[in-house]
Amino acid sequence: MNSVTYIVLGVVLLYLALCAFYYFFQERIIFVPWVKKRGNAPILLGSEFTEYFLDGIENGKIHAIHIKVRNPRGIILYFHGNTGDIHRWGAIAEELTSFGFDIFLPDYRGYGKSRGKRSEETLYSDAMLCYKKVKELYPDDKICIYGRSLGTAMASWLAARTNPAAIVLETPFNNLIEVAMHHSRIIPVKLFLRYTFRNDLHLTMAKSPILIAHGTKDKIVQYQSGLRLYKSLKDHTEAEMLTIPGGGHGNLNGFPVFRETLARFFNKHIPR
Repeated sequence: MNSVTYIVLGVVLLYLALCAFYYFFQERIIFVPWVKKRGNAPILLGSEFTEYFLDGIENGKIHAIHIKVRNPRGIILYFHGNTGDIHRWGAIAEELTSFGFDIFLPDYRGYGKSRGKRSEETLYSDAMLCYKKVKELYPDDKICIYGRSLGTAMASWLAARTNPAAIVLETPFNNLIEVAMHHSRIIPVKLFLRYTFRNDLHLTMAKSPILIAHGTKDKIVQYQSGLRLYKSLKDHTEAEMLTIPGGGHGNLNGFPVFRETLARFFNKHIPR
């Protein structure tokens, strides 16, 4: 073989190796449980909270905390992003207590103290398990399903199968295929992706009021992906989208318009 053939063969083998790496390690790309190892370190919050361990399908054990406020107007079931566990997200979710809500915050399988085989199906099942637990504490008309980034997948699926008072999606994606294709343009992700998280199919079945919030400078989930999700709701009578110019993927709560819009949305659909 001549040198050109060797080069072509080398490029092909490198490309195949890259595809194989993506296929076998995609879970580590999508799910990032640890920001840093915390072991059994206590969860540090300013609010009182109760811990739960819920039994899921396929021997799953789901760890969740119920953050409490005085005289709550309702409860927010909060599905967090892909990076970090309750130790990180507890303080982030706790900020929403300022609107007068209790917070129910679960960890996904493989995160923190949650255990069990992880798949798209088990994640959805765990989301329903958490909703049923929340319903033991509050009626539907006092429940808000809140998803952030990766958590919008569980929130959208759940919203299609329950009847909460409100749904909030912060930095959502239309589906995970779009996100993967944006970040891995040379890899045929449709052939390899084991998680598709079709928010665009699930959310259209939701009947509850929906608020989508997205920043125009989001480098993780493109603004256009969230916009496409919103446009798929054209027949939904109570869906709205908040566009935040200059907003990124993790800083929307730093924009006054975000908190103002949340307050208005909550006051309308879950009044005090």
